[in-house]
Amino acid sequence: MINNILITSVGRRVSLVRNFQEALKRFNPKAKVYTTDLKPHLSAACQISDGFLAVPRVNDKTYMNILKSYCLEKNISIVVPTIDTELHLLAKAKEEFWEVGIFIAVSSLNVCETFYLKSTTERFFVEYGFDTPRSIDNISYCDYPIFAKLNNSSCSVGAKIVYTLEEAMVLRYDKNYVFQEFIRGDEFTIDVFIDTKNEVIAIVPRQRLEVRAGEVSKALTVKDQKIIDEIKRLCACLEGAYGCITIQLFKSKDRIVFIEINPRFGGGYPLSYHAGANFADYLIRDFMGEILSFEDGWRDKTLMLRYDAEVIVDGFSL
Repeated sequence: MINNILITSVGRRVSLVRNFQEALKRFNPKAKVYTTDLKPHLSAACQISDGFLAVPRVNDKTYMNILKSYCLEKNISIVVPTIDTELHLLAKAKEEFWEVGIFIAVSSLNVCETFYLKSTTERFFVEYGFDTPRSIDNISYCDYPIFAKLNNSSCSVGAKIVYTLEEAMVLRYDKNYVFQEFIRGDEFTIDVFIDTKNEVIAIVPRQRLEVRAGEVSKALTVKDQKIIDEIKRLCACLEGAYGCITIQLFKSKDRIVFIEINPRFGGGYPLSYHAGANFADYLIRDFMGEILSFEDGWRDKTLMLRYDAEVIVDGFSL
């Protein structure tokens, strides 16, 4: 039996909330999807959820107790995190929550910590023999352009192509910047679902056609067998991974180059869902103990073109 679901730090993820609402009703018609956010009254996704809670920042010492109390109050069965900064915190609390019947759908602490930083992510790829952009330690002796990004950022915050040594030297004053080889090729984000038995249930490559503010705005599902086979090889090394994992890579004529791994739902996941890969359904069925098997029936060449929409709230007051 499954009761309610809580999606944390939900922000603008309206499609994700609706996906879970639709999936959950098939298993329990009375179940609800709740959400949390720093400012829920200004969160579109909170407004269309079945209820919400205002929470402090994830690094606040009261955050975890507030979250746990709300889960108990609302009879939450599954907690679904959505932002990088809370993954390792929830991974640490996973056992504590499970003791009172609340399942946090998050990967192991080791997985969350490894892929939180760009430096440890690169180390993982190198250790397991996957092609990844080489690090550049000496910006005075390298071929330009190069790529610069913040070691602990998400949504491409701070990421940029650097064309000259002068630009690189300005960025170097921020010790959090790391420099890498600049890779040319088609950019892909791959949505992967991994169940509690560490089995891969779905792999959906999405070619990123256009990005706005760090999040994909135009994308296309592509059944590229070379990418799918390489993702299977990678996932065999991801001990402790669970749920939705998003993997970013570049593909050129002769290379598949891994960039990063985010062990959470990505902003472009709605494309995978509309193409036929229902990760919310997989998660609920896995929680209920169903045996899942690999599913590749999602539709190839499904195009997503995002646009701005509105959530209107009547009688609102600050």
